[in-house]
Amino acid sequence: MRIVHAANLQLDKDGAHLWNQDQKIHHGLIRLGHFVYPFSINDRARMLSPTKSKTFGKGRANKALIETCKNVHPDLLILGHAQYITAETLREIRRILPQIRIGLWYVDPLWDEEEIRHLRDRLEVLDALFCSTGGSLLEGLATATCAAGFIPSAVDAGIECHRAFETPADELQHDLLFFGRDKGEPGRRAFLLELKQALPELHIGYYGCLDQPGIFGWEKEQIIRRSKMALNLSRRTDVALYSSSRIAELMGNGILTLTPRGAGLEGLYAEDELVYFDGVEDLAEKVRYFSSQDAERIAVARKGWERNHRDYSGTEVARFIVDLTLRDEGWRKAPWVGGEGTVYAV
Repeated sequence: MRIVHAANLQLDKDGAHLWNQDQKIHHGLIRLGHFVYPFSINDRARMLSPTKSKTFGKGRANKALIETCKNVHPDLLILGHAQYITAETLREIRRILPQIRIGLWYVDPLWDEEEIRHLRDRLEVLDALFCSTGGSLLEGLATATCAAGFIPSAVDAGIECHRAFETPADELQHDLLFFGRDKGEPGRRAFLLELKQALPELHIGYYGCLDQPGIFGWEKEQIIRRSKMALNLSRRTDVALYSSSRIAELMGNGILTLTPRGAGLEGLYAEDELVYFDGVEDLAEKVRYFSSQDAERIAVARKGWERNHRDYSGTEVARFIVDLTLRDEGWRKAPWVGGEGTVYAV
């Protein structure tokens, strides 16, 4: 098919955010054999603004998307986040191309009603919505004409190309890593401080938090590759199936990953693929254990890496997005479908 993928490819970041979900889903659509025309929403808005402001350029970006669809004549329009693309624009595209199918994927949390208002405003013009949250929050977005499906965070073998479990012991620099911001997140900061105090004997790398600068791109990959373990700590742990996309970045690069219980991720990852913990004390105990048990650490990290690249690749995520948007029964074969809270209103 011909597909226009209107997402945020972050060309202005000069490759620093190469692991973003937009790129992985885009690559997946291409690997399925489709012609996929990229429309980078925010970058296009900046290009079309006299002041290079994406805010002032969003009106022109909407007109540009309509013109793009006229020129490409796609069978399928896939939107990624796309807060700047209005429902009116999508209605106009449907008027011009009555047979087009439209799907939208969104990998930010669903619990803030104000943040997802733009999703609700577009449901009537979508055929399917895809979110990295499942359960009741996802179900609440399904309608009679718009299916709602859970998607896991995608990995891409060309992006998550490292195997930290194969790094020789003499090259390892950190026992544990955490990448993430704690600005405006007092609970997360308190958790990380308590963990730091609980593990004074281990070498832990904190990036973007605890007053340490963030790290990006190739340099970040090398830190992951040369470390034993990494912490997947999302903003909330009580929301069905939700995790930040760092889980794919970490596990996809073959590092042993630890995550809190509570979100039901056991439906995606077995106990021998991902290490689950309950609170700081339990986390500290498990970090100490795996820091000294290399064979077990490597075995779990390898299985987690295999699971991600086999079942949660950008290709599998893209296949599910295409199939559910088209109502092709192939969507039922996605590895994560069948678990609780994954697909609604089909």
